[in-house]
Amino acid sequence: MNGLNLEVGSGEIYGFLGPNGAGKTTTIKILMGFLKSTSGKALLFGENASHWKVRERVGFLPENPNIYPYLTGRQALYIIGKYFSMPRKRILKRIEELSAELGMERELSLPIRQHSRGMAQRIGLAQALINEPDLILLDEPMNGLDPIGRKMFREAILRQRDAGRTVFFSSHILSDIEMICTRIGLLNRGRIILEQPMSEILNRPDGKSLEEIFMEKVSETI
Repeated sequence: MNGLNLEVGSGEIYGFLGPNGAGKTTTIKILMGFLKSTSGKALLFGENASHWKVRERVGFLPENPNIYPYLTGRQALYIIGKYFSMPRKRILKRIEELSAELGMERELSLPIRQHSRGMAQRIGLAQALINEPDLILLDEPMNGLDPIGRKMFREAILRQRDAGRTVFFSSHILSDIEMICTRIGLLNRGRIILEQPMSEILNRPDGKSLEEIFMEKVSETI
């Protein structure tokens, strides 16, 4: 990273954009404590991002969720709930709530290895939401999804915002970013080159689209 400095407020849906290799996944891994930064601090809720009490308030969906393939969806979600020390009854209730919300009743009984990419992604989102986190970190959550799956993910993210939660997610799908984000940060070569509320981008006097702005700003830093 290159002096990266960003702050995301409570209740925001923050879109983290950038070309391949810009540092988006590295940033998320630092926030999750999987990597250590060489300088500076990563804070969540004002505390060190690696502290266990902070991690209890976070849900995370990696770019390629790797859940043990011989577990059923239900078993996988139950184990994740136990990681958060949730009571059994609460875990079972959350599994049913998420099953209905994400449309995966049938797939919960199937081994993960039998799931399509889209259905595995739904299980991945469910495990990120099972503990009702205050902050949800999503790394390319809509990769490989068909239009129906993308619509479902967008609606799920908006419900989290409506519940007062904060969502921070990276994506290459600019149309999805435009639809749901309250603010965006454009990253290139490890630093933020543009940060702006989505409302201002959508109402620019010059009428430039997010894609045009993206290409223009990235070209300036090559």
